[in-house]
Amino acid sequence: MRWYGDVPGFEALHVNADADGTANYAIVRLGEVQVHLLQNGFEDEPTRSPAEAMFTMSGDIDALEARLKQGGLVFHREIADQPWGARDFTVLDPDGNSIWIASFG
Repeated sequence: MRWYGDVPGFEALHVNADADGTANYAIVRLGEVQVHLLQNGFEDEPTRSPAEAMFTMSGDIDALEARLKQGGLVFHREIADQPWGARDFTVLDPDGNSIWIASFG
């Protein structure tokens, strides 16, 4: 949760926590994008990490990429124009989940 707020700049819309205060489910938002995060093993769900999430966006993907680099993200794949019409890049969150961020057109 902290990483998604501090580095990419997501805002927490909802956080569900265990009795000890550990977050086990959250909804975070960045602009119009909402992401649902679920702790591994919560309520007998299968392990989710590593996993891949894809975010499509409109606007300045290059500015977002620059901001994420300044935040110290680990880039799995640098920003590039793709033959299918996307401009995209992939970063890793602290749990090793691959986050693919793309802009089309």
